[in-house]
Amino acid sequence: MADIAGYSIVAKSLKRLGVTHVCSVPGGPVLETIAACGEEGIRPIGMRNEQAAVMMAAAQNYSAGKLVCVPILASGPGVSNAATGMLVAKDNCWPLLVLGGRSALNTRGLGPFQELDGVPVFRPLSKWAETVDRPTRIPDFLARGVLTATSGRPGPVFLDLPQDVLLSQTDEERITLPHPYDGVARPAGDPELIKEAAELLLNAESPLMIVGKGVRWSEPFSELRELTETLGMPFLTSPMGRGFIPDDHPLCMGAARSMAQRGADVVLLVGTRLNWTFRLGTELGPDTKIIQIDIDPTEIGLNRQPTVGIVGDVKPVLQQLLGELQGHTSGMAERAAESPWVTGLQEKRTENESGLENFYIQADQLPMTPHRMLKEIKDFIPRDTTVVVDGNIILGAGRQVIPSYEPATRLNSGSNGCMGVGVPFALGAKLARPDKPVVGIIGDCAFGFSAMEMETALRHNIPVVYLIANNDGISGATIQDANMPDHPERVMMYTEDIHYERIITAFGGHAEYVERPEDIQPAMQRAFDSGKAACINVKLDPRAPFPGPGGQMRPHRATLSY
Repeated sequence: MADIAGYSIVAKSLKRLGVTHVCSVPGGPVLETIAACGEEGIRPIGMRNEQAAVMMAAAQNYSAGKLVCVPILASGPGVSNAATGMLVAKDNCWPLLVLGGRSALNTRGLGPFQELDGVPVFRPLSKWAETVDRPTRIPDFLARGVLTATSGRPGPVFLDLPQDVLLSQTDEERITLPHPYDGVARPAGDPELIKEAAELLLNAESPLMIVGKGVRWSEPFSELRELTETLGMPFLTSPMGRGFIPDDHPLCMGAARSMAQRGADVVLLVGTRLNWTFRLGTELGPDTKIIQIDIDPTEIGLNRQPTVGIVGDVKPVLQQLLGELQGHTSGMAERAAESPWVTGLQEKRTENESGLENFYIQADQLPMTPHRMLKEIKDFIPRDTTVVVDGNIILGAGRQVIPSYEPATRLNSGSNGCMGVGVPFALGAKLARPDKPVVGIIGDCAFGFSAMEMETALRHNIPVVYLIANNDGISGATIQDANMPDHPERVMMYTEDIHYERIITAFGGHAEYVERPEDIQPAMQRAFDSGKAACINVKLDPRAPFPGPGGQMRPHRATLSY
């Protein structure tokens, strides 16, 4: 009878569960585990920081639509460094399985090297956190971890892997590897509530659908489009909910967002939450009737009590709703297209878009504005590009300028506004969709959190093009001017004109420095043609005004709620 080590059981189990990549800053006691994963055909990605590793894995899973990347972390600080990435996955409701190394269980409390019990640390950040106590249980723990992370509302799971469990030898015949599975339960909605929702939509004079990134997991893309087109119903999205219906769809009213929310008499919430992104639902009218679809019953009624709250998976619920509407929608789309509701929103959208376009023209100055930079990027990238935007000013401007046309091709700082996600998110997106272009547009502050991961991109041949929005600080000079105008030091601004692009030249990547807007597209073309990870450092005006939806100027601090 052959013996098998715990680390080999981990690798074989992950392979059976569909994992294609693991990422880590390699160290004890997980070195053998990472090597075993490589032997099983799982690609190991060596990172520079555990926070970035967890963020990369979360973004790769989101872009792929399933759990395919697992961080395997060294003990102690290697595990604790994962906390921010776990929080990002939790708040974004992304599936993630994090495996943390730990000193041997039989040395607990004796002061072993890098001792940390990660389970109590990560319980508040996880759907499930536990210690694997013996090698024979590894397959079951991993299978349950993947199922927990991906079922219902997705989220992170943390499993502690002690050194003695990983190194122990066990009779291979005692090990039963997990059976692969390709799906989880997709609960339908209560039929009576479906009827009530259909009745509300059929009688609405100014209906509105709001789509969030939560629809990614059930992939109801055709159903969403059919519903909005059948009813002639305008729609908005959350920042990462864009692209599930293309932004250039005639019923997309993202550029008339405030008017749409204030004027709707019936709002259908699909895979989104009325959190801070939507000002906790306060922009909806006090008498607005709300239909809320969510797979998590605890989300129903949060911040605004719905008229109809449907617990279920988005795809089957929308199929039920379309079935209930069948035979009752003849001519609705045509009538809606001529209604004051739709035509008024279209006029407001055109007005706001024209205002921004006029701002681009007027902003043909040096140093250029963030919007001018983004316009050049928008005009260059193909429709299937995955765009990652990270920062403060550039994040808000990116929402106004950069459209999305395909599902799960837009990633940003997410539900908790975490800065520093841009570099690792772009890596994960490229690993998930290696044949599609990926562009990371990152503020100079946000870039600093994970800049060294550009070396990871070069070492592992992950050709992402990064553009640095360099306005000399967190919000250019605005925060410094407002809060510490007379302070002799640059506390909230950085050294002027830092050449961030030179970092990537040290790693062998492609680098450019750009000061003029007409040079951005040629630089991007050369970056893509290089076939390498690339960094284009774009000099921006640190005091550039930020336009509202119609082009009117307003302070930077309003960027997140335009």
